Amino acid sequence: MNMTRHVAMTLCVLAWACAHKPPPPAAAPVAAQTPAVPSIGGDREAYAKQQGLILKQYDLNRDGTPDVFKFYRLIDDPQHPGNKLEVLTRSEWDINHDGKIDLIRVYGDDGKVTAEEADLDYDGKIDQVTIYKDGQIERRELDLNFDGKPDVIRYYQDGVLTRVEWDRDGDGRTDVWEYYENGELDRIGTDTDGDGEADHWERKKDGAETGAPAATPATAPKPAEASPAPASTAPAAVAPAPAAPAPAKPAAGKPVTQPAAETESPAPAKPTKTRPAKAKPAPAPAPSVPPQEGAPKAN
Repeated sequence: MNMTRHVAMTLCVLAWACAHKPPPPAAAPVAAQTPAVPSIGGDREAYAKQQGLILKQYDLNRDGTPDVFKFYRLIDDPQHPGNKLEVLTRSEWDINHDGKIDLIRVYGDDGKVTAEEADLDYDGKIDQVTIYKDGQIERRELDLNFDGKPDVIRYYQDGVLTRVEWDRDGDGRTDVWEYYENGELDRIGTDTDGDGEADHWERKKDGAETGAPAATPATAPKPAEASPAPASTAPAAVAPAPAAPAPAKPAAGKPVTQPAAETESPAPAKPTKTRPAKAKPAPAPAPSVPPQEGAPKAN
């Protein structure tokens, strides 16, 4: 009798424990991707002090306001014991001297650039992000419609362009794929039905394209800041009527000249976007940028 009662009590305790078992811990949220160029906030001196870096400022146009900020860290000089070397870790450039940073570069332990952010139109917002590997460009992202998201991504291998992906309608999915062989455009795939897959291809073989023409940005000028758009299908200009005893007025026509296809990346205007009137200047730094600015310096 006592044994039966003990077993019954044991079962009751187990049932209560199972019913009140705490739920499993929730899965940890996926960590956000680390930005290519980390932000340091507005106080450069405080950042340099916190990270143990040396901050150097340069006034290129001698107007009393710094235009270039460089952060260095000190390392031991392996060739001269007791001495220190300055290794560049970050540089910020105000290229047009308006008080806003237009170009930011970060460097690895070897002094080679690893990432870069650029404001192409000098509006204070980053439009281009470039990733480097072993000092050579590996990927470049461009925001052509200024919505904070990349519309064009270019991929490189050993510094040579191999692929370009376009999001022409701004839905976050690629709808045009360009593939390059030896740095030259070889084929273009286009998603015409919005399913995320290329269903129309144009290929270049022996100097001639094959396949029906598609409304892709492959037949556009080179500027990286422009946005892709369908190729023009306007008819050629109507030739004037031949001469006759009574001169006839030539037929009106609006000739349309189709731009030649580029070899790197197309860029006509997006059909659903309106570009600002101001053209984006090239993001190249001022001529005073040293060619080997990432190399260690003896201190």
